[in-house]
Amino acid sequence: MHRKNRKIIRLAATIVGLSLAFAVPEAAAQTMMQVPQPGVEQMAPRMSPRAQATPAPAMPPSNDMLQLGPAPTPVAAQTAPPPTNAQPNPPPMITQSAPILPKVFRGCWQGQVNLLDSLTRLPGAHKVGYWTPKTYRLCYKRVGNGPFKLTFSEAGIAPTDKVIHVHGHVDTVATDGRAYARLNSKLAFDEFRVGPGHNGGTFHVDETAILDCRIENGAMAVAASVYGTRDGAPWFRARWRALFQPVAQ
Repeated sequence: MHRKNRKIIRLAATIVGLSLAFAVPEAAAQTMMQVPQPGVEQMAPRMSPRAQATPAPAMPPSNDMLQLGPAPTPVAAQTAPPPTNAQPNPPPMITQSAPILPKVFRGCWQGQVNLLDSLTRLPGAHKVGYWTPKTYRLCYKRVGNGPFKLTFSEAGIAPTDKVIHVHGHVDTVATDGRAYARLNSKLAFDEFRVGPGHNGGTFHVDETAILDCRIENGAMAVAASVYGTRDGAPWFRARWRALFQPVAQ
């Protein structure tokens, strides 16, 4: 009985072993079948759309270019008018086209310049001779009911036989409205040449003088700076002072 059971047990064990042996590959096969095979989409790498090429950023200018300074200012900025609240400095004197002289200048004034404070020949200029005395006569009055003005002004030369064709005039340049005025004198003449070989020829002289005039103690104190040319070429500079006295009109 026992031997028979043992045989049965061994037979059953053999059957079980065979069943397990065949069952393992099947189970493995089932397990492998359950894992999905990768498809085309899984096998192939996912390709993202190709991004559009971005241009490389502009390189900053080199140090040499930066040293060239800022960009030019636009024309509009250059020609823009100044702010309306900017107030120019008031001029110290009235410099209109025809300044009106103060009342103290009314009447006629006359003077003669015999001596100079300084006389300088300009570089490369012709030799300067003796100073010829100059004369001035100014009449500041009005005709009828018109405004006061320089009705007569003359710059001339003291009587001499050294010059001919003399003519000149004086214009008002500026005034402080009280007792000071600046005048501009123009004087022109022809002067005879001196020395052997000239045969009485002449040369032309132009003198421009700036007269700073101030009424003091009933007289007109004048300080002048003079620029002279000879035949159109620079010749000399001079300075003088004089007192112009009132004279009958």
